[in-house]
Amino acid sequence: MGVGEAEAQSDDVPLDDVEQRLILIVRKTLDVPCTLDDNFFALGGGSLDALDVLARIREEFGVRVRLREFFRAGTMRELRNLIGDVG
Repeated sequence: MGVGEAEAQSDDVPLDDVEQRLILIVRKTLDVPCTLDDNFFALGGGSLDALDVLARIREEFGVRVRLREFFRAGTMRELRNLIGDVG
């Protein structure tokens, strides 16, 4: 499956509010487009970018995700699952 196909599949399913906000945080941090199926580090993110995203997640959602969990999350979708259900 090519990159364009993964993006097309991701775009077929509407994103929930948390997913939309998470994607926006990552896009602002890395200044690149991304989908839930993208890997943060494959998009060019580094350790300092990860800390920035984690700080924004904590501010935006009131959820603390550990750096170790962030590194283990293979995709934005897995990171979204770590955030859980928030208001």
